[in-house]
Amino acid sequence: MIAFAAGCSSGGSGSASSSTSTSPASSSTTKVPVSTTVVSTHCTSSQLKVSLGQADAGAGQVYVPIEFVNASTKSCEMRGFPGVSLLDQNNKQIGQPATREGAEGSTVTLAPNGTASALLHSANDIGGNGNCTPKASAVRVYPPDNTEAINVPSEFVACGGMSISTVVSGISGR
Repeated sequence: MIAFAAGCSSGGSGSASSSTSTSPASSSTTKVPVSTTVVSTHCTSSQLKVSLGQADAGAGQVYVPIEFVNASTKSCEMRGFPGVSLLDQNNKQIGQPATREGAEGSTVTLAPNGTASALLHSANDIGGNGNCTPKASAVRVYPPDNTEAINVPSEFVACGGMSISTVVSGISGR
């Protein structure tokens, strides 16, 4: 029969030794906060005014900045991609929502009345034979990390799908 024993030894003598040490009690006091308050600086849909900027069309493409203005009295932050889709006159979605284009950018801080934007991209139907949506009555925009949409009146037509860039500072979407 083989037995295994686990323990600590002091090395070479074969006899086990043990030692006990004690340390004096500490007299210092550490204050631990009872509770902390985290203030969210995330921009909510209710703080924002959303509009479509000036379209830039050429070479069969159209780019439209979606502009977000902080309408509140406090700074807030945005990061990521807005959700974007087209709506008909009955507020029913037309076609597929915009896909994300590019990498997620850095956080944008919006001071009161500050502006951030994202670039909506689609093809132009120059020849009249593209795969286009019917003319929309509105563009539905979900600001990044929000579940409340803001509908912007627009007669936007998407050909060959739509894509959206990440939010950046300013009105150009670039």
